[in-house]
Amino acid sequence: MSEFPSLSEGADLSEVIASLSRSAEVLARVADEVEREPLPPGLVKALPRTEPVALLLAARSAEGEGRSFEAAGLVEEALALDAGLEPALRDAEEYAACRTDPGQELPARAAHLFRRLTAYLYRPARRHLVGDLVARSVRVAEHALADLALFEYDVVGEFLDARGEWLREDEVALLESWRRTPLRLWEVLGVAGREITLGDGDGEVTLTDELLPEQALPGDLMLTRLLHDGAGPRVFGHPFKVDPARRDEMLALLAGPVDPSAIAAFFRRPAPPSSGGSPTTAPPR
Repeated sequence: MSEFPSLSEGADLSEVIASLSRSAEVLARVADEVEREPLPPGLVKALPRTEPVALLLAARSAEGEGRSFEAAGLVEEALALDAGLEPALRDAEEYAACRTDPGQELPARAAHLFRRLTAYLYRPARRHLVGDLVARSVRVAEHALADLALFEYDVVGEFLDARGEWLREDEVALLESWRRTPLRLWEVLGVAGREITLGDGDGEVTLTDELLPEQALPGDLMLTRLLHDGAGPRVFGHPFKVDPARRDEMLALLAGPVDPSAIAAFFRRPAPPSSGGSPTTAPPR
């Protein structure tokens, strides 16, 4: 813990907690560190539970170990003592957002769940997964690389383990189906109004989308995952646009288990001069 090296088992934590209470900026950094590197059990037990900052650190340590339900309870206790404590307020909002509106149909809840997954990916314990892929690729591809990290590193499975208690039965089943959905290279076969028809060589699928039909032309290649939303297939994430001249190269990368680093590196390498292509992704959705 670089922010306060005196934080160790057996140390007097009162001075440390008091120092953190005086600096919101330092507290935010330390809370992120604790989530990335959870505290030893003895130290967590020694944290004074009458101090909101200590409760926040205990919560972040639990979150970093995948115990979101426990973390949410500790955040609630912290806010009961200090209603304006940051970043506990943001954590509480994120936990509350996992509890969806039962009055909504599954497709609407599916879109909300995808946003929750992305927020979970960008928490301190996991955001390096995206950063590592961006470092091997290009910054413009970050949104698509985040989608890649969600599934190829099974962040969806971690989310289910950590927060499944807050999800409804049909939501859990939906997320499990997403985990089984492969990444594929799709060719745009046709665009009509808000409908776009895609083919992967084995079949065709037509879906309705607000943005894709405006961004795609027949013959374009998209690397993406079509996820079921409870009513039909849908593109929730940000597709990679693949140069048609590199179709075989991409298909070779998809022939076996997908290596996220290899996919990221594919978009860093320039397209052949004769192709006129560029390593871009579809605009942010």
